Amino acid sequence: MINLAGIGHVLLRVADEERSKRFYCDVLGFRVAEQDPEHGGVFMTLDNGFHTIDVVRHAAPESAVALQPGQLGLVHIAFKVASYAALRDAYAHLQQHRVAIARAVDHVSQRSLYFTDPDGNGLEIYYERPDALTAFPNGRGDEDVRLPLSAPGEPLPAWLSETWPAVAAAQPAAAN
Repeated sequence: MINLAGIGHVLLRVADEERSKRFYCDVLGFRVAEQDPEHGGVFMTLDNGFHTIDVVRHAAPESAVALQPGQLGLVHIAFKVASYAALRDAYAHLQQHRVAIARAVDHVSQRSLYFTDPDGNGLEIYYERPDALTAFPNGRGDEDVRLPLSAPGEPLPAWLSETWPAVAAAQPAAAN
């Protein structure tokens, strides 16, 4: 058996390395750990690890085939936030940076925002219920529900102001 410790990093081939670096740093909060033209790429991190996301310029971006919905391969990279308030802040921040949010979904165990980077790579920011692992011992059994979006400049959707999950749902039932 292989004893994996976690996901180390994701390498993305991009059309414009500097544009991608600005997006991941300015919009998503990454910082550059190293920019190495000899070995190719920009290595970016969210924490104390060396790198989480790497970007490298495609050799011929003008002739590269763009990502197509429904193709095989990576669908999205998901980034977890520590609180529901942080999800609300992420929504507002994406709008302030004119990042189009494609959809928001209530997955019962988590609520998610879906969008793309400048090259069309799928990204997700989500908040997971504290009891997500124990809430669904026999499978999630849920129906994904699309949540309404607001346009930039409009008030945030009402669901972002909710207490979520509801306090009663988040606490285990009292023992009799």
